[in-house]
Amino acid sequence: MRATIVTPDKAYFDGEASFVVLPAWDGEIGVLPGHAPLIARLSHGVARVTHGDQVTRLALFGGFLKVQDDLVSVLASGAASGEVAPADAQKALDEAEKHLEGVRAKGREGQAALAEAEERVRRARTVLRLVSSSR
Repeated sequence: MRATIVTPDKAYFDGEASFVVLPAWDGEIGVLPGHAPLIARLSHGVARVTHGDQVTRLALFGGFLKVQDDLVSVLASGAASGEVAPADAQKALDEAEKHLEGVRAKGREGQAALAEAEERVRRARTVLRLVSSSR
């Protein structure tokens, strides 16, 4: 089957795959060749694409999945590869959590600032999960 994982600004994977695991909104979903047609909402988590004897791992930050006719199409809100050191990922998470605490403490920055800070923490956690589990 063919798998594509794209964000609005970059294609992260485009090629043949024998198995794809994605973070669906309510748990992980695995897709093998011949899978029934499907549309699903994605969550933050680690995606795994098996192709040959290799596995490509990516951090996904939400989006949508469409499976049809042995084509797995992922349109993610954002993504990251594992090209960061675990210590740097932990530092980014610590900074994101500190920023979120600051936004909550001020309380007057509004819902948009709070949502943005919470998303920053979710993304940092997902990247840390990716780089911690791939070592």
